[in-house]
Amino acid sequence: MANVTKTTAAVFIPEMWRDAILDYAERRFQLKSQVTDFSAMLSGGGDILNIPKVKEESAAELGAGAAVAYTAQTDTNIALAVDQHWLSAKRIDDVVKVQESTDLFNMYAQSMGYALAKKVENYLAVLIQTAAGNDVTLAADDTFTTALLRDGLEKFLDAGHDYADGGSNLYCSPKAYMSLLSLGDFSDAQVRGDSENPNVRGTVMQAYGLNVYSSTDWAEGGTADTASIFKKEAVYFAQQINPRVQSGYDMNYLATRVVADVMFGAALSHATNSTAAAIVNFKNPA
Repeated sequence: MANVTKTTAAVFIPEMWRDAILDYAERRFQLKSQVTDFSAMLSGGGDILNIPKVKEESAAELGAGAAVAYTAQTDTNIALAVDQHWLSAKRIDDVVKVQESTDLFNMYAQSMGYALAKKVENYLAVLIQTAAGNDVTLAADDTFTTALLRDGLEKFLDAGHDYADGGSNLYCSPKAYMSLLSLGDFSDAQVRGDSENPNVRGTVMQAYGLNVYSSTDWAEGGTADTASIFKKEAVYFAQQINPRVQSGYDMNYLATRVVADVMFGAALSHATNSTAAAIVNFKNPA
């Protein structure tokens, strides 16, 4: 009687790894869902997506008896290059028996899934922090005041963006987040006037209508951008290869090879020094 071995049952191995790693990767995607995603437009191939930037039109008054005056303008485009290809690979010896242990299998799958997701999230965070058109310099490292936060919101309004529409996000380094938590305007229930209680929960979910998050992708101290406000339309993103998993049994090493990879790219919707960008970065003082 023939036995079922790792080799004859290898068809099941890729699906098991794929489903687990993708599940863990999806759990960590947060920034990815908060930017403009053009992934579907690259599903047929190509490594650069040219996204037209149509300039704002101006209305013209029509004089009595006058002919309509037609205007022309030169529009530009944003070139979104899908040039980031990252992977996580392991070769797991039979002696480890990962697939026979739920705990070990989940540990490896979680590690690989999170590695891919963290790379995408970090890339987007760093890109947001390159915008320099609407910087606000803090008076002390990683320390907010309500006045400084309002300075950033004023820059948002000056650029024609609504920060209170529910689609604006404030990301902070852990220290900047704790600074925000210490401000009575956001932690005092009587001042807030809503059912949230940050002093009990330990979290600030919203501030001035902004969705607030803490992230280690924003650095602390030095001259780092310790916090950022941005809207979905501020960043363009495309993922040409969703996190995928390829695996198989290696007879030469009596081991299972597992490779997870992702291919993506991102670009700001405006030049890095543009004041029209829907991004405000809070910088630590020099």
